[in-house]
Amino acid sequence: MWKTIKYNLIILLVLLVLIEVVLQFFPVSDPYENAKKNMFYPTIGNMYIESQFDPNMKLQLATEEGLLGFENYKETTDFTINNYGFRGDELIMPKPNNEYRIFAIGGSSTESLYIDDKDVWTQVLQENLNQNNDSTTVRVYNAGKSGDNIQDHLAMLSHRIIHLQPDEVIVFCGINEVTRLMLDKNPLKFNVTKKEEKEVSFGNMLGVFMYEFQIPRRLYYAFKSEEDALQTIEIASNYQKKVTKTQARSVKNQLPETDYGNYVNKLKSLIGICQANDIKLIFATQVVTWDTEEEALKNWHWMTSRGGIRYNAFKLQQKVDSINAITVNEGKRFNIPVFKTDSIIPKTSAYLYDDCHFNPAGSKKMGDELAKFIKDKNK
Repeated sequence: MWKTIKYNLIILLVLLVLIEVVLQFFPVSDPYENAKKNMFYPTIGNMYIESQFDPNMKLQLATEEGLLGFENYKETTDFTINNYGFRGDELIMPKPNNEYRIFAIGGSSTESLYIDDKDVWTQVLQENLNQNNDSTTVRVYNAGKSGDNIQDHLAMLSHRIIHLQPDEVIVFCGINEVTRLMLDKNPLKFNVTKKEEKEVSFGNMLGVFMYEFQIPRRLYYAFKSEEDALQTIEIASNYQKKVTKTQARSVKNQLPETDYGNYVNKLKSLIGICQANDIKLIFATQVVTWDTEEEALKNWHWMTSRGGIRYNAFKLQQKVDSINAITVNEGKRFNIPVFKTDSIIPKTSAYLYDDCHFNPAGSKKMGDELAKFIKDKNK
C-alpha cells in the first residue's frame, strides 16, 4: 500500500511540475507583488504615483457578449503601453523640434481598456489634429489609469509627465473624484499606520514562496473575495458579473458628506503647475449615465457600488454634476478651456456601455469632438 501511495505522489508531483511549466507561458500577476517588494527593501519607483503601467506592456483583451456597442467590434483588441508607460506612439526624448506633445490624464474613461489601440479616443484625437497639418507632428499620449482620481492626476503630472516636455495637457476627471471625496477619510495622506517590529512567521514566508508559482496565483484569483472581484479589471471583460453583484445589494439613499474643497485645491495645483511650465491645459468634464432614461444602460450599471455599499444612482449623479460644475467654474476663473463632455456626448448606449465608459462609437466621437474643440480654440 505504501508503494502505491508513494507512486501516486510521484505522479502527482510530476503532473504539478508539468502544469506549472506550461502555465509559465501564460502568466498571471502575483497578487502580493507590491507587498513583497516592501518586505525586503524600501518602497521605490512609485512612492508618489499610486498607479502606473509598466513600460512596453502588451495585452490582448476581449469583451463579453451583449456589451452595449461592441456587437460588431473586433473579437480581440490590443492594449499596448509604450516605452515610457503610456498608451500611444513611442516617446522620444528629448522631444523632436517638430513635435507638438499632448498628454491626456484621467481614469478608466481615458484609459479605455477594452478599446483597441487604433480606436482609443486619444489616438482618434491625434489623427484628427494631424490632418492638414504639415508644419508639426502631433503626438497624443494616454496617461489614463482605471480608478485614478484628481490626486493621482496631480501626482502623474508632477512626478511623471512634467519632465517629458508636454506642450498641452488634458485632464478628464469626475466620477472617481466622487468616490474618493465621499469615502477617503485620509485625503492628506498622513501616515496613520503605526510601524511595529514584527516577526515574520513560517506561514508568511510560505505564502511569499508559494505565490512565486502560477498554480497558487490562479487559485488565489479563483477564490478571491466578492468585493475584490467587483473592483478587479479583467483581461476578458466580465461586467455582467459585476452588475449582478451590484444589483443584489439594497440601495442606500443616504450618501456620505462630500468636501469639494479638496477637489478645488487640487484643480488649482494642476493649473499652477501647467502655468509655471508654460503648458496649455484643458479640463474635460465627466459624462456619467446614472440619470439616463435608457433601460439598456441602467441594466449595465455596476459602479454605484463603492466600499461594499450600493448607493442611489440619482444622488451619485448629483455629486458628479457638482464636480463638473466646479471644473467649469474654476476653468472660467483661471481662463482654462473646458470641454463639456457631459453635454457633448449623449448619455445613450450609442456611445457608452455602462456607467461612464465609451464603446467604440463613443471613443470615436470623443476624439472627433475634442479635436474640433482644440482646433477652434487655437484659431
